[in-house]
Amino acid sequence: MFVRRLALFLFVGAVLAGSAAGVSSAGGYTYPTTIGPYPPLVSVPLPAVCQAHFDANTTEIACTATGNPNPPKDTKTAKWSTLHPKGSCKLTAYPDGVVVVDCRYKSVVF
Repeated sequence: MFVRRLALFLFVGAVLAGSAAGVSSAGGYTYPTTIGPYPPLVSVPLPAVCQAHFDANTTEIACTATGNPNPPKDTKTAKWSTLHPKGSCKLTAYPDGVVVVDCRYKSVVF
């Protein structure tokens, strides 16, 4: 359930912020969002900045947040796949409190 919520937050945030965010020189968008709780790696919602890059066949969304109040002692990663849009995501929590979410979709989602 948390995986679906996280993927939904990322996707909806990208769509809603897409109209307000400027197109970067790399052919994508940069927008603020929130990484939702993902126990045990992330215990509270964290403000994040995402970068979305896309081409004719794929979309990549990479979000970075800092300030995880309960970081793991070692680097921990959780992976999952999504069906709509079809793709895969990876959440990595680092000992210094940085949290990175990287999703790759097999279609353009914007």
